Amino acid sequence: MDNKKEREEEAERLQDTDAPPYRPTVSVLEPESSQRSPSRKGLTSNLIFAVISCTVGSSFQFGYNIGVINAPRTIIIEWMTEVYKNRQGPSETLSPLGNSSNATGSAAAEEEATKAYIKLLWSIVVGIFCVGGMMGGVTTAYWVDKLGRKRTLLWNNILGIVAGALMGLSKLAKSYEMLIIGRLIIGINAGLSSGAGPMYLTEISPLHLRGAIGSVHQLVVTISILVSQVLGLPAILGGETSWPFVLALTIAPAIYQLATMPFCPESPKFLLINRQQEGKAQKALIKLRKTSEVYDEMDQMKTENQQLLSEPKMGFKSLLTDPALRMPIIITIMMMLSQQLSGINAVMYYSTLIFEDGAKMPHENSVIATIVMGVVNVVMTVISVVLVEKAGCCTLLLAGLGGMWATTIIFTISSVLV
Repeated sequence: MDNKKEREEEAERLQDTDAPPYRPTVSVLEPESSQRSPSRKGLTSNLIFAVISCTVGSSFQFGYNIGVINAPRTIIIEWMTEVYKNRQGPSETLSPLGNSSNATGSAAAEEEATKAYIKLLWSIVVGIFCVGGMMGGVTTAYWVDKLGRKRTLLWNNILGIVAGALMGLSKLAKSYEMLIIGRLIIGINAGLSSGAGPMYLTEISPLHLRGAIGSVHQLVVTISILVSQVLGLPAILGGETSWPFVLALTIAPAIYQLATMPFCPESPKFLLINRQQEGKAQKALIKLRKTSEVYDEMDQMKTENQQLLSEPKMGFKSLLTDPALRMPIIITIMMMLSQQLSGINAVMYYSTLIFEDGAKMPHENSVIATIVMGVVNVVMTVISVVLVEKAGCCTLLLAGLGGMWATTIIFTISSVLV
């Protein structure tokens, strides 16, 4: 009785001071162990299954197609040259006047023109992936709101299968146009998945695991880049006859996600906030957390939604003119520019060429050097995941950019000297 009276007095005192009502941490009727909701643990088998399904079909797909075109570059360029010359037909060995010297000069000029055209084609093959990425990226918000996170990822796999088929059959069809179109489509796929994938991961994760699960996306991207570089070795799938298979292998993660994602729940946050389907959102949370004690998390999502609705809507003009937002906008833009202009994209796409032309390495050694670079990329990603909570994002970002600045200077000097 004394305990009950003390709790009532405490509750009345807190109500008088506008504080939240008293809630005992342990009930007098229930043991302490029963008060620990299983949802606090968070990392359930259902959540792990959903994370793997999402990252294999989105993060892995994205990283794989960044690195896959690098190692077999020489062999694919030779094939493109052969296809182009066959389309042009046999060239004349003698001029109309029978002057062999003029014919030799004409043949040399024609060979240089062919090399220049093939170099342009190869630039398109590599760069069209980024164009597709932009196309997919700018439409991600529309599709995830219209279809949902889960259905967007599922439908996106159709693009992955079509792209893989086009690239895999390009050699058989003797069409580098199919290779270019396939790279464009897989770029759209990557743009969509790089937006929808991390969004799905964040929204299905418990609050205390969002940082860790969110970092899985970048980790899988770096691992998939390394996997594509290894599979692109001439001794594995990067040979003269096997290179279409390493490009077509992008179908595998798409099929995997199509087979597994239907068993994963839709984002509870999307169901609750976007669709106003509280019952379905609660069922999704129960499946992910493997417990019925999800009321606190539901209340938290409702609170977040109310806060968003209470904030004033801001257009693009407001972002540029509001003094309070000026510094955050500048920081965001500079962060994105520093990452994209740091040189890492050029290294990922053209590392074998850089090692061959810049360091004068044989092709076999340049491919190995590319794989070593991929290993370092994975290792540093793992280290950053471990250190981000201790050192902070800003410290790691400055350290990484400082390293890129120093290595770029060293690389430029070595290129000039060599």
